[in-house]
Amino acid sequence: MSASSLSGIQEQENLLARLDRLPVNRRILSLVLLLGIVWILEAFDIGIIAPVLFIIRGLWKLDPSTVGVVGSAGTLGIVLGLLPAGRIADRYGRKTTLLAGVVIFSIFTFIASFAQSVTFIVICRFLAGLGQGAVFPVPYLLLSEFVNKRWRGTAVGYANALLGFSYGLNTLAGAVIVGHLAPETAWRTLLMIGGLPILMVPVILAFLPESPRFLLKAGKVEAVRAFVEQLEDLSGVPHDERLIDPQALKVLEYAAARKVSIFDLFRPPYLQRCAIAFTALLSPFVTFYVITIYGPTIIHRMGASPQNALYYTSGLLFLTVITTAIAGGIGDKISRRWGLAAIMTITALGTIALGMSLPTVGVVIAAIVVWGCDYAGFPLAKLYMAEQFPTRLRGSGSMLGESVTRFFGGVVLVYLFPVLNAQLGQGSLFVILGILTEICILPIWLFGFQTSGISVEQTGTDLGIATGINAANVSPEFDG
Repeated sequence: MSASSLSGIQEQENLLARLDRLPVNRRILSLVLLLGIVWILEAFDIGIIAPVLFIIRGLWKLDPSTVGVVGSAGTLGIVLGLLPAGRIADRYGRKTTLLAGVVIFSIFTFIASFAQSVTFIVICRFLAGLGQGAVFPVPYLLLSEFVNKRWRGTAVGYANALLGFSYGLNTLAGAVIVGHLAPETAWRTLLMIGGLPILMVPVILAFLPESPRFLLKAGKVEAVRAFVEQLEDLSGVPHDERLIDPQALKVLEYAAARKVSIFDLFRPPYLQRCAIAFTALLSPFVTFYVITIYGPTIIHRMGASPQNALYYTSGLLFLTVITTAIAGGIGDKISRRWGLAAIMTITALGTIALGMSLPTVGVVIAAIVVWGCDYAGFPLAKLYMAEQFPTRLRGSGSMLGESVTRFFGGVVLVYLFPVLNAQLGQGSLFVILGILTEICILPIWLFGFQTSGISVEQTGTDLGIATGINAANVSPEFDG
């Protein structure tokens, strides 16, 4: 039966409703774990530049501007790689995009270990960033499309928690290697380790399924049916072929009668949603790259030895595993909107405090607050962003948001940080970062809407079901 016919739409909604009612069983947990491992490997690759830069800036006597270029090169690649990756994910699948990205960033990170100049490192980090840009948002898309509506935030929080573990791991590896290898050998060894994620490609091919929601859009209903029935059998849930969510069915019927175009992202209501979701994601990015790439340098300037600075930074990053997991649960139990607003306000205050002249205990508390809360903001912000768009635009919308926010947070601010730090001093600069963090969270605080506990079909529609607009007044017109 055609997926565009009424009975075909009912069939799709039945499968999605059954997927949304399933408990989190061991199969779903294995998917969360696998995607978490992918995040660990990619985050290790992204974060490896922190200890590498910490070593070569002294070894090669880099000036602040050059430090900024090296630190931001990878993120510039991510920014540019995200844009085509979104269309590829929406057209050819989430899994295909993930695999291509892992191969690209692994190869160029490994090649960078043979660099004889800063220019070669910058080029390799940029090219690796193109692959990283294709990978980073895909787990958010898959988890939002796999996990039922009651546990989406918690699943993303747990998987995202592994990012902090990975960043802590590469910083810890830097501390150990710095203590046992000569500087010239140490940074090359770190980059070689950063190329190992390519070994995960066969595992992803074998064990990661494609998104069931993407498969439905591609007309592969029977593949989704087999997957859903497998999960139902695993959980001991009957195959209820009559289960229908009336509101979700209305959304699917509307979507079937309407052609979705990428240009919809630049028209109401998605234009407003993009503005709110993107600024919300920019809020944690304001300080994220600064503390991730320059964290050891910040701690070192506060009085720690070079090796201890790496150890202390890794400890702070391991702490984020706990705070990020907790934040995911907050998003499900309370609200992604209000949870994010509260967490980022605390981050802003901690950032301002971190730049002040405080006693040692004050610095420690401020650092714990900044690292712990800033990382905790990501599962809420990224999942909220993925929930704003219909399935056929979810990849494009999410990756556009990643691209825009990473450009400002990971390219502009990372480049400017060492330069402004030398001119303004750390105190004034951290006040500016704290204020920017709070400004960026205001739109979702004032104009965001609730997405927790609602299916992604309903949060992503422009019918107004999620936002309270009278759906009866919206006609399913053709819009291309």
